[in-house]
Amino acid sequence: MLSVSSVRSAKGAAGYFAADNYYTTGEAETSGEWFGKGAAALGLEGKVDKDRFEALLEGRLPDGTQVGLPDRHRAGMDLTFSLPKSWSLLALVGGDRRILDAYKEAVTDTLRWAESRAAETRMEVKGKERVVATGNLVTALFEHDTSRAQDPQAHLHAVIANVTQGPDGKWRALHNEKLWSLNTLLNSIAMTGFRERVEALGYEIGDRTKHGNFEAAGIGRNLVMAFSTRRQHILAKVAEMGSRTPEAFAAATLMTRPTKTAAVDRVVLYAAWRQSAKDAGLDLPSMIAAADVRRQAVPTGWSKLARAIGSAAERASTVIDVLRERLGLAPADPYLPRASNRMEPAQAAAAHAVASALRHLEQREAAFAKTAIYKAALDTGLPVRIEAVERRVEALTRAGQLVAGRRTEMITTAQALETERRMLAEVDVGRGNGAVYVPGETAIDRLTGTAKARSGIILNPGQSAAGAMILASPDRIVAIQGVAGAGKSSVLAPAAEIIRAGGREVLGLAVQNTLVQMLQRETGIASMTVARFLKSHDKLLGPTPDRSALADARQSLGGAAVLVDEASMLSNPDQLKLVRLANLIGVGRMAFVGDARQLGAVDAGKPFSVMQQAGAPTAQMSQNLRARGEAIKVAAAAAQIGAVDRAMEALAPFTIEAPGRGSTEAAERWLALPPGERSHTAIYASGRRLRGEVNQAVQAGLIARGEIGPGSMNLTVLERVSVTNEELRRSQSYEVGMIVEISRPQVGQRLPRARATVEKVDHRTGTVTLRLSGGRERSLRPDKLRIRHGESPLQLYEPKALTLHEKDRIRWTANDHQRGLFNADQATVVAIDGRRVLVETSQGQTVSLTRGDPMLQRLDLAYALNAHMAQGLTSDRGIAVMETRDTRLVNQQTFLVTVTRLRDALTLVVDRAGQLERQLLRAPGGKASALETSGELRGARNSNATKTSGPTPPERTLDHDQGRSKPYEIGI
Repeated sequence: MLSVSSVRSAKGAAGYFAADNYYTTGEAETSGEWFGKGAAALGLEGKVDKDRFEALLEGRLPDGTQVGLPDRHRAGMDLTFSLPKSWSLLALVGGDRRILDAYKEAVTDTLRWAESRAAETRMEVKGKERVVATGNLVTALFEHDTSRAQDPQAHLHAVIANVTQGPDGKWRALHNEKLWSLNTLLNSIAMTGFRERVEALGYEIGDRTKHGNFEAAGIGRNLVMAFSTRRQHILAKVAEMGSRTPEAFAAATLMTRPTKTAAVDRVVLYAAWRQSAKDAGLDLPSMIAAADVRRQAVPTGWSKLARAIGSAAERASTVIDVLRERLGLAPADPYLPRASNRMEPAQAAAAHAVASALRHLEQREAAFAKTAIYKAALDTGLPVRIEAVERRVEALTRAGQLVAGRRTEMITTAQALETERRMLAEVDVGRGNGAVYVPGETAIDRLTGTAKARSGIILNPGQSAAGAMILASPDRIVAIQGVAGAGKSSVLAPAAEIIRAGGREVLGLAVQNTLVQMLQRETGIASMTVARFLKSHDKLLGPTPDRSALADARQSLGGAAVLVDEASMLSNPDQLKLVRLANLIGVGRMAFVGDARQLGAVDAGKPFSVMQQAGAPTAQMSQNLRARGEAIKVAAAAAQIGAVDRAMEALAPFTIEAPGRGSTEAAERWLALPPGERSHTAIYASGRRLRGEVNQAVQAGLIARGEIGPGSMNLTVLERVSVTNEELRRSQSYEVGMIVEISRPQVGQRLPRARATVEKVDHRTGTVTLRLSGGRERSLRPDKLRIRHGESPLQLYEPKALTLHEKDRIRWTANDHQRGLFNADQATVVAIDGRRVLVETSQGQTVSLTRGDPMLQRLDLAYALNAHMAQGLTSDRGIAVMETRDTRLVNQQTFLVTVTRLRDALTLVVDRAGQLERQLLRAPGGKASALETSGELRGARNSNATKTSGPTPPERTLDHDQGRSKPYEIGI
């Protein structure tokens, strides 16, 4: 594991790092060793002198030169590389110091790579300050062997001084942003190098976890915990506190943190460790001896591959056969070389690792950082080195399978580019081929008259233009770009009424069932999910459309209007399928309606934004009609254009700082409201973790107040594990106790369509043992799974204990269309007895679920929602809780969705307001586009349609004009 931190104090760091080491106390003044080209350039070699080390951290070079200002110079950064606990036990307690040498070699190799790729400084180039590469670091490397609790914990501190030599020979401060960003990749590089070395020593690899980490085979978690005194202290404190929330763990960590002892009697300490191992039944000498025997044996299977990669004389064809078996990649895979049997084993392994990495990455993003490919390739567990992976990525770039970004460090794929090009080509095919439902000169009058007659609404200019585009555009495929709260449904309802009055069908589509229901309920438009629509027309999406299915589709939808709501949430593959079907069937209009600045799809792409930037016929709706409270008006408008500082300033009077207890604070504030106000006050959380904590806290508070119950039922519910299709083909994605749903029989593996429990995972052979519902055991080889049309036959779930009470608010996590239970829709528990749970759905229907009903496993509490659940919903008031440690979840997009859900007021609960603002400024969020990355998407195409604005979405001005005579919230 690698952790990165700033070195706060030069003097304190010099004493700390030098004092705790493998050497005797008398050698503490010169315990570390210098490392790096920068150190060599300064004449620093061999052991680290404490005084020189301290001077460098203060910015003073050996010749007396001062880098930066003495009172403002930052000392540097500490990269702490820690061995997984099982390896520390073998090395320190078992006495196999070769493991320590192997890890140190792997770490120093990693530091050399980091030095060559990530050492940077700021300097003036042609009159402008730029970040330039330097290729040198000044590093002091210290070996430590204990944790704070004096447990065996081998780790190396690579303390990088804040100095580097620029290309002009001048020493400057280090620009360390890239080093910080590469921390997980650096760990993967180190663990890959370590794995190669310990396997050469005869050791077998056990459980693998994130970022390339792995334990030694034969040392289970219970034995690891026996030597984790620190962890036991934390768990004891958490139990004493009576809470197992992340805040409780964080608090317990600080409360139990001991002062680190620098000098200890190593002889006594090591003897105590050996006795503890003996008491725990851990026979480390036997494990080391067994490794020595394996080291001398003839390698077979996967170990043979690892050994073969080190020998250029080994035939590559054998290696490739093993690789294909292991990864399940087809020979025709576009990321694999056609003549791979001519490659050396190391090249073949790198080719397969990169192909697997790209399959994983491209499911979620249309473009990604090159370093993300490196990390994903190393984390496959294949015996490859970073240099071989880099060479393979460069080879794919030269071949055109990968395309480097024009102005960024991002990279995209030829397939992603082709998908977006085809999507835009289909938009062009639809130009001039749409249905003019109402002549352009009368469209606005007809629309505004119908809206006023239906609901007494006076449409504003943006709404009128959007409705006119739906009714009168000559183009088949159009975009309606509307900011959150723009009143899109106020336009869709009268437009649909006019189209139907002319004898044409109108169909609504949305990505989520909750949005489908809302669209149908508030506009009267018959609607379904995008997935269901595409599934019903899958016979048309192949290379040769089925003639009979095509005739039926044209009969039912030819000339119809298809309105796609919350279109920003569409992925590239789904958008391409929709526009293909629009042209193939001959619909009169396919209008994509949404806000390009709001949350995108889970999977790759942001096609709604791309089609607008490329010049698709677009109408703009820029007025937020939802917000009524002054602070919300300002915050929503500012967030819409990315002005985070203005939004946070507007919300400052309503922002509560609650470090370490955000979820509790949010729950208590909601519980303090009168019951009548709670129904109009939503709770929003930045992610799954916080959402779960708030739900638990609210439920506990309602129980204490006697507001829910008395009937209750203990359930085990299933939480979906978010993994890509490629990750599902790796054994490390599976854990004992997980639930596996097999939706498509795997005949070759004798697996029926069923639900099974993971009984055992063997990472060495890549085998997962499943127990089916009838008790039978079956073996699953995840690497043999075949993904059809992007759909995996498996889905993973984690079981979670949940106690359900009468009057609890719940949401469904799966669909049961027959009973009207839809994924993400909410319901209320009406009654519970020993045999059944009675619920009332959002549609007012009462459904009885007997104990054992599968839908009782597919629910969760719904007192709090996260951003993806909230998009498209509205409430009068809200309480939002955000914590900056959720770095991947707290960004401008989730912030925008949160603040634009509300009409009147928002209370924002954060850990640190200033820190949250800085994080939001750094993290715009959003999906990547292949065409944007490659630089191909540079300007708008000519459009035959009259457009209300240019192609750059979204609206960039603040506008609070209500634009109509009375408030009307449709809720889309």
